[in-house]
Amino acid sequence: MMTRSLLAIAIATLGAASVQATPFLPMDARGLAMGNTGVASAQRAHAPAYNPSLLSQAEHDDDFAILFPQLGLSIADEEEMYDTFIDMNDELIPEFEALFDNAENNNFNQHLEELDNASQALYDALDSLSANDVNNVDETIAELRAKNNNLQSALDTVNDDLKQVDSLTDQLTSDLTSISGNPFSGRLGTSAAIALPSKRFAAAISLSANVTFSGRVGYSSNDNNLINGYGDAASGYVDDADALSTDFDALLNDAENGDVTEDDLDWITTQAENTSNYTSDSISTAAGDISIIENGQLSSEAEDADMDSYLEMVGVAVSDLGVSFSREFSIWDKKVAIGITPKYQRVITLHYAAEADYEGDIDEQDLEDASETFNQFNVDLGASFRFGATNKWVFGLVGKNLIGKTYQAKEVVIRGSADSTTLAGPKISLNPQFRAGLAFNGNWTTVALDVDLTENDPVAWENPTQYVAVGAEFDIYNTLQLRAGYRTNLSVSDAEVASIGFGFSPFGVHIDIAAMANPNDVEKEAGIALETGFYF
Repeated sequence: MMTRSLLAIAIATLGAASVQATPFLPMDARGLAMGNTGVASAQRAHAPAYNPSLLSQAEHDDDFAILFPQLGLSIADEEEMYDTFIDMNDELIPEFEALFDNAENNNFNQHLEELDNASQALYDALDSLSANDVNNVDETIAELRAKNNNLQSALDTVNDDLKQVDSLTDQLTSDLTSISGNPFSGRLGTSAAIALPSKRFAAAISLSANVTFSGRVGYSSNDNNLINGYGDAASGYVDDADALSTDFDALLNDAENGDVTEDDLDWITTQAENTSNYTSDSISTAAGDISIIENGQLSSEAEDADMDSYLEMVGVAVSDLGVSFSREFSIWDKKVAIGITPKYQRVITLHYAAEADYEGDIDEQDLEDASETFNQFNVDLGASFRFGATNKWVFGLVGKNLIGKTYQAKEVVIRGSADSTTLAGPKISLNPQFRAGLAFNGNWTTVALDVDLTENDPVAWENPTQYVAVGAEFDIYNTLQLRAGYRTNLSVSDAEVASIGFGFSPFGVHIDIAAMANPNDVEKEAGIALETGFYF
C-alpha cells in the first residue's frame, strides 16, 4: 500500500537552487566545548582550523604539538521533523496500511467488500422480481428485508471504519504537510595536525575533512489527493448505500400495502445495481487519474498506490591539506602575528533524490553516480596581537577560504520515478568567511568571544548563520580542563546552543571530549566531539 522508504531515508540522512557556504564551525572538542570559539583562543595544533597567526601567540616553552585523531558530529533538526517522522513511521502509516491489507482480519478493505456483497445480493434478489412478486407477498418481503438488514449492518460497520480512516488521513496529511520543505541537516568532521609554534617562525601541517549535508521532503499535491481520496471515496460509497437502504425500506413498506408499481421496482433495482457497481470520482495521482473505488471494490491502483513525493539531499565534503606559516612582526610598536595557510582543497558535491515508494537501498554506486569531485587551491589568512598590562588579552581576525568558487553538482534522476524525472544539479558556492575574536588567557582561565563578521548562507534549506559565541576554560594544574560555552545565531531566533566539555592532559597527552545542544530543545541541534593530542 504505502511504503515507508522515504521516511527511513530521511531519518538516516532537495530542483535547482543556489547553495552557498557552510557555517564557520571547526569540529574540534576544545572549541566546541567553548561555544565554537577559537579565533583568539585556539592553541597550537588547533590554530590552523581557526587562525594560523595563533601559532606565533604560543608560550615560549611550547615546542611541539600533534593532534590526532579529531572527530566531531552535529545534527540539526530546526523544525523538529524527527519526532513527526517517528510517529508516522511507527504509528500512523502502519495503522493506515493495515486498513487495506488483505492479510489483516476484519479491516476496512474487507468491510468494503462486505458492503459490496450486500448491495450485490440485494440487486440479484430484485433483478428477477415483478411488482406482483412483492406486493402483499409476506415471504418475499421478509426475505428482502433480511437482505436490506444485511446491507444496513455492513453499512454501519463501514461507517464506523470511516471515522478511523478520516482521523488517520487528516493526521497523516497534516504531518506530511508540516514537514514538507523543512530541512534536516548535519555535519561530520575529522582532522589531524602537527604544529611547531614559535614567535619567529611557526609552521603547521593540517589535514581535515568536513561533510555537510542538507535534506528535505517534498510532499506532492498528487500524494495529498491520494491519501485524502480513500476517505472521500468511501464516504461517497456509504452515502449511496445509505440512500439505497433508506429508499428500499420505504419500498418494502409500500409493498406491504400493495402499492409498489413496476416503475418503482425498476427504479430501486437500478439503484441497487448502481450501488453494487459504485465507482468513485477520479482523482489526480502520481499514476494519473484513478478511482479509489471501482465497481464497489478498492481499485488495484489504490491497493498498490504510486507516489511521487520525494526526498532530495544536497551535500558537500571539503577536504583540506594545508601548510600554515606564522610570524610575529612589529607594527606601530605592536607585536602583531600574521599567519597564512595555503591549502590544497578537494570538494565533493552530492545530489541525491528518491521517490516515496522507492524500495531500493542506497549503495556505493548510487553515491558515486550522485557525486562530483573538484580540486583547487585555497588560502586562509589571519592576524592577532596581544595587549593589556600583562599581555594576557588577544585579539584575532581571520579570513578563511579567500578564493571563493562555485561548483556545479550533478543532475540526478529521482530514483523510483516511473518517468525517470530528472532534477537539475544545484550550484554550491564556497564563499570566504570572516570572523573576529577576543580572548583573555590567564594562568588558570581562558575566556573567549568570537563573532562572525558576515552572514554565511546555508548549504541548502537550513537557516543561514551568523554566530556570536562565548566560552571559558578553567585549567587545573595543566592536567584537568573544565570548559563551557554558549553560541547564538543572529540570523534566526531560538537557535542557541550551550556546550560543555573537559580535557585530561597528564604528561603532555591530551584527551578532550565535548557535547553541545540547544538548551530549549535538544532535538533542534546537538553534537559531540572528541580528540586526542600530544603537547610538548
